[in-house]
Amino acid sequence: MSPPRPRTNLPAELLSLGYSVSRKLGRGSTAEVYEARHVASGRPVAVKVGRADVADAQRIVDRMQTEWNVGRGLRHPNLVEIIDGGSLSDGRAWLAMERLIGHDLHTELQANAPLPPMRVVHLARQICEALQVVHRRGAVHRDVKPENIFLLTAHHLYPDHVKLIDLGVLALPADDPERAHESTGQFIVGTPMYLAPEQATGELPEPRTDLYALGAVIYHMLAGRPPFEDEDPTEVVRRHVNDEVPPLDTLVSDLPSRLVALVHACLSKDAAHRPPDASRVIELLDACSRDLTAAYDTAGSLRSAPMPPVPAPGNAMAWVTLSEQLEQLTGMFFRDRVPAPLKEGLKRMAQAGRGLERAKAEAERRRQVADDAARERIEQRDRLQRRQRKLEAGFARVEARLRDARQALATAEAGVLQHDERYGALLESLRGMIGSSIAATPLPGLAARHAQIDALLEARTPQVASLNRARSAERKAAEALASLRAQSIDLQAAFADLEVEDQEEGTRDERGAEGAIAARTTAERFFERAVLRVLIEYAQALAPALR
Repeated sequence: MSPPRPRTNLPAELLSLGYSVSRKLGRGSTAEVYEARHVASGRPVAVKVGRADVADAQRIVDRMQTEWNVGRGLRHPNLVEIIDGGSLSDGRAWLAMERLIGHDLHTELQANAPLPPMRVVHLARQICEALQVVHRRGAVHRDVKPENIFLLTAHHLYPDHVKLIDLGVLALPADDPERAHESTGQFIVGTPMYLAPEQATGELPEPRTDLYALGAVIYHMLAGRPPFEDEDPTEVVRRHVNDEVPPLDTLVSDLPSRLVALVHACLSKDAAHRPPDASRVIELLDACSRDLTAAYDTAGSLRSAPMPPVPAPGNAMAWVTLSEQLEQLTGMFFRDRVPAPLKEGLKRMAQAGRGLERAKAEAERRRQVADDAARERIEQRDRLQRRQRKLEAGFARVEARLRDARQALATAEAGVLQHDERYGALLESLRGMIGSSIAATPLPGLAARHAQIDALLEARTPQVASLNRARSAERKAAEALASLRAQSIDLQAAFADLEVEDQEEGTRDERGAEGAIAARTTAERFFERAVLRVLIEYAQALAPALR
């Protein structure tokens, strides 16, 4: 085992990476979070750094690398933006993310649970928007819980603006023991109160695993408590696996049956019985939004005509429902005698509605393009990282092999050298035995010495063969190492090409998706404006009846 690397001077190294740390925001079980500022732009950020003082710290590094891999460059209103990331000199992973101001849903539930159903639907829809992007990128969040659902209180587009955070336990498909982000299916990861049965039993997660957790979170928001509670977490996990969820409508009255059915469908033990994907849940939530806006009693005179409430900005389905109500109320109270200003307002509202639908379709198309391209890059980077790990393992093996081969070569060379030195000594002894004449030469001793030399030379042949084999083994090991180095260079070039693609095509796609989403928001504002005009014209048209 290699010795641990010395801890880096964190503020100094982050400063060298372009981030000035101001203070620590918090410390979790796997990471620490710091408030910082991007030096070049002045943008406030949160920097998450993995902890090295935890068991299996490498797994934390792998998970944060997954978060960086999947989230790099991603720009979506309901997902925390991951701006930058990498590894520090001491091996810890780090991520720079957008700085969020607000509090998590866990804090909100502690203070205000249960939440009004319309608000729950609004929050759940945004969570689904975020999950839809994660799933399209080929990932599973695996830890959807109130602590990871952030409600912005500053720099937000509308009230209750949701950001799904902490992508650090994402699971990618096709897990294998050599992948960059660790095999995830054999470990229970997640929070017991929202844990899908298949997670609890160690099966590989899939997108519908997140939908189970979403159902548990919706249940908690509506009922003021999670589906299962117990002081012992293992008992909670057991109940998720074995027990039926208490019927939601026995805990909360007057809920639309469609909303109750959706929550229980998400909480099905069998993943096949849950909604197929997040987009289907969005469709069902939109239907629930319509159900929650109760039909008004339109019987009676114009004096009793209802005034529908004005939704909060950004709650698109509530505004669509309001527009439908206004059309219905206008038809009931004015029939063919619709005042001209109200008729014109209805016409403009319809035009704004069509514009909103076009903007929504374009935003979805651009987001899909960006996610599909990002998924290809994620899978490509994953393959490259697997190759990199294989190369690193190959380097270790070949370097060990080369060390052994060189040791064997040195031993063989020393053996042959020792043999040749002995041969030289025997030959010198033989030369000394030969006199000036036959009579002066000890022939028996000469013959014996010759026999020694002959045997020594005979033994040299296998020693030379062994030396040649050692040379061949050393050469092959050196060639293998050179080949690995060449592959490493090619691999680094592939990483560099992919990084350029991320910076160019990825940034272009994400900016396109971001622009389309901004255009959708603008269309929503125009639609809201048109609906408000109809509401005012509707009220003014009814005003004479009050005189």
